[in-house]
Amino acid sequence: MGSFVLRRLIQAAFTVLGVMILSFLLFNRVAGDVSAMHVDPKKGKQGKLDWMKRHGLDKPVFINTDAGAKLWTGEFYRTQFWHHMAGCVTFSAHSYRYEDKTLLDIISQRAKYSLAITVPAMALGWLVALIVSSIVAYYRGTWLDNLGVFLTVLGMCIPYLAYMILGQYLMFQISPEHAWGLANPVNIYVPVMIAVIAGVGGSVRFYRTIILDQMNQDYVRTAVSKGMPLPNVLFKHVLKNCMLPILTAVVMSIPFLIMGSLLLEQFFGVPGLGDLMISSITDRDVPIMTGLVFLTAVIYVVGLLITDILYAVFDPRIRLG
Repeated sequence: MGSFVLRRLIQAAFTVLGVMILSFLLFNRVAGDVSAMHVDPKKGKQGKLDWMKRHGLDKPVFINTDAGAKLWTGEFYRTQFWHHMAGCVTFSAHSYRYEDKTLLDIISQRAKYSLAITVPAMALGWLVALIVSSIVAYYRGTWLDNLGVFLTVLGMCIPYLAYMILGQYLMFQISPEHAWGLANPVNIYVPVMIAVIAGVGGSVRFYRTIILDQMNQDYVRTAVSKGMPLPNVLFKHVLKNCMLPILTAVVMSIPFLIMGSLLLEQFFGVPGLGDLMISSITDRDVPIMTGLVFLTAVIYVVGLLITDILYAVFDPRIRLG
């Protein structure tokens, strides 16, 4: 397993490096001159130059060709690209909008709000979807199964924004002070419930499909024919064998644990990282955008590595070599 983990870590390093290069090209180079949005015009040209120097934008882009800037010297790495790399890896990049705060300060301040939404929403959504999908799969072909499939497909067809609008409207009718913002701590439960309700349809549809696929396997028919009750087969064996695709689906949502829900946080006035990403795009706050992209990439590749390891835990036939 050690060699497998080492190979995956090397692959992850190159993946993250590619993401950093791409984000640098897209945000730093394609975005053009962003100083106009962050420098007071009254400060004139000198004010602009001082601002660019403060954020490392006065340096060469990729390679410092000045005299003495050899590969083995520090001068060679005094470029915008290496400044971007260092700021992302150490989370020390300074926001264009809040110049006194680093990316680490902003993340530590806002991440708790995103986690307060996404962790309960993910856990509750997974639990509810697994229970409902197990019930409809157990009663497959009956009116309960047909009703469950109809409701899940209906839920999938309703746009995410519609759930947010309807949920906030109902909260304004029931308790207006809990419909927006975090003035009251219990306000966080409103977007959590909306996230669970909006996502449970697709999860139930997916889980039901893989559970039914396992229930049609020979080992299930053999166990039932020998007198083992179907509920025991379902909850002791079938669900365990369904964990691989379920794990994959769960890991795909891991980056959103930190980033939060972009629309949900904006709509309900939650000052999380999702809200920060949208506001940084609007403000063209490049260090924040690139830092959050880097953070998402790291979480994603680490999540994939954990998933591969858990595959071997749940399925003894899988060997990591």
